[in-house]
Amino acid sequence: MLILRLFVLILIVASLSACVTSKPSVVRPKKMGSGPFVQLSDTELGKQYLLGLSVARDNERAFFHFKRAADHGDVFAQNEVAYLYAAGKGVQQDYPKALQYYQKAADQGLASAEYNVGFFYWHGLGVSANADIARTWLQKSAHHGFEPAVILLRDVKETT
Repeated sequence: MLILRLFVLILIVASLSACVTSKPSVVRPKKMGSGPFVQLSDTELGKQYLLGLSVARDNERAFFHFKRAADHGDVFAQNEVAYLYAAGKGVQQDYPKALQYYQKAADQGLASAEYNVGFFYWHGLGVSANADIARTWLQKSAHHGFEPAVILLRDVKETT
């Protein structure tokens, strides 16, 4: 039950992370009505396709755009690629690849990614379970004020 509750938290955290702004990566023009072209980054296009903003929802296109931005170092896009791999949205579910992208974002200090790295290590998703590594990442995330990490750390203390 706890694992299911925590996995749901991952999905909620990933969807909430769409509120985070990021630096533009690769930029593509988009025509808005009959007006001028507007420059949108691959990260912004990924958000539009993932959330269905001004376009039909399309997880495969969202993955395509987020992946391009992630491979150019965009921390937000790295987190979203990880989420899409973890959830199997727009791409085949792959926990090791999800962890790889969460790790990239966590290494840049993104609190939600730090939480997810800790979560993956705690539950052995895509990696051998390791409570010490999990606690380290969860504590980093909690130190940044990320509430799900604070909750998970409290739950971990209660069960050990």
